[in-house]
Amino acid sequence: MLILILYFIIISLIAILIISIPLFIRILTKKWIEKESSFECGIRLRSSARKPFSVRFFLLIILFIIFDVEIAIIIIIPVLILKISVPTITFLLTFIIVLFKGLIYE
Repeated sequence: MLILILYFIIISLIAILIISIPLFIRILTKKWIEKESSFECGIRLRSSARKPFSVRFFLLIILFIIFDVEIAIIIIIPVLILKISVPTITFLLTFIIVLFKGLIYE
């Protein structure tokens, strides 16, 4: 039990260190306006360099991530079928119903 607590403390310290180092670097380095402005062949921009992002691309990426996670769950189905039980069947049916509802919605 002591080893587990020690392990948790060490991992927590490492996580805090990883998060705090960039914050300290950001505080120590002062960014100037010229550094933060975009540079286009020496020509100053008349408007913002940032353009609005199309929501279609965002939705496409979200769909890709969702289907990627679904594939990871579908790979487990043959293993779950070997251990047939009521919770397993309920999980599989619920997952397939949600999958088809999402397909119909799109």
